Parts: sequence; C-alpha cells; structure tokens
Amino acid sequence: MADYNELDLVVLKTILNNNKYALEFAHESSDKLFSNDLQRFSKMVVDYIKTYKQPPTKRVLIERVRILKNEEASKYVNEVFDKIEKLNYDERDYKHDLEKIRNRFADKLIGGLKNNLPSNETVIDIKKSIAEIQTTLSNIKGINSTKIYKDGSLKDYANDFKNTYAAKIENSDFGAGIKTGYTFIDYAVGGLKPGELLLFAGITASGKSLMLMNTAVQMWLNNNTIDMEKDFKPGCNVLLFSLEMDYEEYMQRVLARLALVPQRSIREATLTDEEKGRVSKALKFIKNYPHTFRVVDLPRRATAETLEIIINEQADKGVKPDVVVIDYMNLMTADVGKDQSDWLIQAAISEQIHELARVKEVILLSAVQLNPKGEGGKDNATGIKALRRATQIADNANFIIGINTRKDEKNYPDFSCSFLKNRKGELVDGKLHKNMTCCALLDQPMESALGDPEDISAQISQSSDI
Repeated sequence: MADYNELDLVVLKTILNNNKYALEFAHESSDKLFSNDLQRFSKMVVDYIKTYKQPPTKRVLIERVRILKNEEASKYVNEVFDKIEKLNYDERDYKHDLEKIRNRFADKLIGGLKNNLPSNETVIDIKKSIAEIQTTLSNIKGINSTKIYKDGSLKDYANDFKNTYAAKIENSDFGAGIKTGYTFIDYAVGGLKPGELLLFAGITASGKSLMLMNTAVQMWLNNNTIDMEKDFKPGCNVLLFSLEMDYEEYMQRVLARLALVPQRSIREATLTDEEKGRVSKALKFIKNYPHTFRVVDLPRRATAETLEIIINEQADKGVKPDVVVIDYMNLMTADVGKDQSDWLIQAAISEQIHELARVKEVILLSAVQLNPKGEGGKDNATGIKALRRATQIADNANFIIGINTRKDEKNYPDFSCSFLKNRKGELVDGKLHKNMTCCALLDQPMESALGDPEDISAQISQSSDI
C-alpha cells in the first residue's frame, strides 16, 4: 500500500461523508489541491459530486472504474478507500485542514513560478513571464474564491417570500435582473442574473455576432440614451471578448450602432453633417456615462482560463464587469486531452464558461454555431438537435435563442428569433427590425413580433434606411 498524505486523506474523508462540505468543495475548490498520488481519486470524487450533487460511495466508484476493465484503477480506488475508512477524524477540524492544503497548493504554485521565470538570461521574454505570473495569481485566487453554495429550508424561503413579494409589488424591477432591451427576451426571462449563460445559436453568417453586440450595447445602456448628459439611470459594465474581429472594426460597429449612422461612413470618413452631429452626441455620452464598455481583441483558441485572468484584472482595477460577452464560443478551445472530437471540446468549453459565470458572478453571453442541416437533412435547422451530438452545450446554458435563417433572408426587413431553451419558462418567438447599414437590430413590440409572419407591410415603411 502506498503511504498517502494523511492531511489529504482526512479532507477526502470529510467530503465523502458530509454532503454539505462535499457540495461546498466541488463549487469552491479543485481536485488539484491534493497531492499527485491522490489526483486520480480526488478527481473521480469531485466530478461525481458536481454531476450528482452528492458524494459517491465506495461501491459506486469501484463499479465506475470496473466498467473500464482497468484492474490497476480498481485496486487503486480500493486501496485509497481502505486508508480513508481506517482514519479517526473530527469534522470540526475540516475547515482548518482545508485551509492548510490550500496554502500548500499556493506555495507549490509560487515555487513553480520561481523555477519557470528566467534568472541569468540576457534576453527575457517579457510577455511570457507576465503571462506566467498572471496565471499563477489567478490560480491562487481561484482556490480562495467566494462561496457560491447556498442552502435553506422551505420554511426559510416562506419567510423571505413575503418580503420579496411585497417589494416586487412596490417596485416591479425589484430582483428582476438586467434587461436585454429586447421585448421578447425580457418578457420570457424577466431579466438576466449573475451566473446565467445565454447563447445565440445560428448557422454561418446568420447574424450571431451582430445579435451579441446589440444585446451587449443595450445591456450597457440599460434604458439610458445618447441624448442624456447627466442624471443617468443605473447601467452595466460590459467586457466583450472578440475572437473573430479586430479591435478597431468592433469599436466602429459599436459607435455606428450607438449613433445609428452607417459603419461605412465611419470607416471611410464620409459622414454627412447630420451624421456627424449624431456621432458627436454619442461621443459626448460615452465620455460622461459612468459605465464602461470594454472590447478585448483576443486570438482564436483562447481558453476560459485566459478570460478569467482578464476579468480578474478588470476587477482589480475597480471595474468589475456585470456582463461578459464572448464572440464567439466555437472559436475558443479547451484542454480535454489529445485527439478529442470537436463536439467534446465545445461541450467542455460550454461547461467552463458557465462555471466562469457562476464563480465570477457575471452574466455571460456568447454564440454557438449550428449545424446547417438538421434532422433528416433539413436545411437551416435551428432546433436543439442542430447542435448535433454536443447536447452538453444545451445542458450548460440557461437560455438558448435560435436565429432563424429563411430563404432569401437578406430581403426580409425583420430578424427572426426563437427560444430553443428557457429554464425560466416559455419558448417564445420574436422579431427585430434590421438596420444592417448601421449595425443595428432594433426592438419591436411583442404584438408586432408575434403577428402574421407573411405580413411585412408595416415593417417595409420603416426600412428605407436599410
């Protein structure tokens, strides 16, 4: 039998026997805290807790490894469990001992950083050194993350309910979350809240990036307009990661949307006097408005860890984002082992960014590429099945909105969307007004959006600027 570290074993014993501590550990900590010889065992335990919301028994883990027909793994699990079962331990020491292994892990990271940084080299790769320092700091912060586990009895909730319901009657926006500015979304969801993940799903060139940007701009504004110079209403800080478009082009798009002027006129410096006036008003608003809209131009194949480092940097500067936007998810990557299928990588990314939203307490918006052919070879499918085998993407999202692509889509004045998943209720449809010249997708009332799809006469009169 191997001589496993007793400190690790007593912490494992607690999370295997105490459901509350098990859930806390799975949300707040990582299996990486344990010594190398217990990494495989602790990962099996933590993964099981995350999936089933309770710790596994000895029989469950042994049966799970037995399926793999790996005698060595079965022997290993048996051996660790035998060691754990023989321990006498007072659970009142758990918090103290957990802090000890967290500190040990932090010391290990700092020691590794010292070894990786150059010492006597004449030429130092500054970017690489800074990246290693930031990664280490992020990992250390991660093991001391804010608790997100919450529990309570129905009796506790009943007492709270009276107060929250009365407050809701007095103020309809109480506890409603942040509105997107699109009537059909806000009607169905009632406002987005920290920790939630909303995905826009569509085929190539369906308008995913445009929908993401417009939603981000409207959440940033939050009922403020560029005509305002003071007495602003509450808004949001937005941090947008662009993996597809460079910084300059993205900012031009945002400015065109805010001022409702053609992006081409901004890019080519051909604004009319009237358009110059609108841009000037938008720039003045941006200068005075107290909330930030920051764009970070990242290379493709960025990871969730990279995003977390930048979010931490912004928070350290005193500008913690309320809304994080990733344009878009399919351009990211995740370390899930060698030779893994693309759909498994995308499933892992969706899990990681949703966990990022929960841990950092931000609303996260992104987009996902749909398979252009759905079940039975149907073109332009926008249902959940169009995600192909990556059903875990849908599992990790709170809301998925499909962008409907019709034949001759460019000739339609409206932009058609449908809820594919809504954990809060109805799967409603919506239609927005297109103004592609100005990079804008503008809201329409629900009555108009849910009307006869063949009757577009009302929209045509509004579409002369397209």
